[in-house]
Amino acid sequence: MTLKSFFYILLVTFSLSAILELCVVKFPNDIFKFRLWRYGASFCSSIILEMLLWPFFAYMADISWRHDDLELIATFLTEALFVATLVLLLQDFAILRLAKTKAEMENSKLQLRTAEAENLLLKQQIHPHFLFNSLNTLKALYKKDLTLGEHYLIQLAGFLRAAVSLNDSMITTLEEELDFCQNYLEMQKMRFGEALEWDIKINDPEMLKSTVPTFSLQPLAENAIKHNRFTKQQPLHIKIEQKGDYISVSNTINLKEAGETSLKSGLANLAERCLIWSGNEIIINNDGITFSVSFKVNTDENHNY
Repeated sequence: MTLKSFFYILLVTFSLSAILELCVVKFPNDIFKFRLWRYGASFCSSIILEMLLWPFFAYMADISWRHDDLELIATFLTEALFVATLVLLLQDFAILRLAKTKAEMENSKLQLRTAEAENLLLKQQIHPHFLFNSLNTLKALYKKDLTLGEHYLIQLAGFLRAAVSLNDSMITTLEEELDFCQNYLEMQKMRFGEALEWDIKINDPEMLKSTVPTFSLQPLAENAIKHNRFTKQQPLHIKIEQKGDYISVSNTINLKEAGETSLKSGLANLAERCLIWSGNEIIINNDGITFSVSFKVNTDENHNY
């Protein structure tokens, strides 16, 4: 009966492997149905194969048996259930090992992506070009209006203080991020005057307690100023507004013909951080008149980055 057992185990293994593949395809997102159909079909398949093979090998071995032999039926069922259980356990062990290996690989990729995103974030924060423009603006304002220059210096100091304090944090509240961005826009308003217009609109005050990636709004406003031409007659309008669970930053389009470097790296950085932080992608719209970037805020107070 050794030959019979070998063929039987071999057939059960192939049969249960086919059932596993079928259940994976049939129920990719329903774990309850996957397990129900897999285990049910596996045990039934094992019993059926046992019932089919026993008469054949009993005949070859010249063993007499009867269909109403309860002891023999019990032996059938015991052997069938044992072999099926053994194969299922081996399959589950292989699945767990594969899932663990996959999870470790995904975790390594996530850590790498996080490190890369943090590196890009540090590069874009308070870069020399911004400081150079700020100091030049401060110098010009002091010559033009001492009071305005002092006000600009206070705003710049507050902006730099906030940038340093937020530097170690990857997430912040929407309220803090809006304050930081508003501080920046107020400085630019003093620099460009009526050529720059901006407004912030939050419909739900509770949304201010939600979290967003640090330095997510100010770089979008900076990109709008950096890449567009604007005058008192044709001002640049920047709007920051809540749209459901999303925060949107939009601006009118009047691109410079030969201006600053592309904003693609900044958007790529924000997209990467939002994807890592919340699993959601940013939404970019450009209809030729208005350019906007939207991303989802997180209302879960227990969320950690």
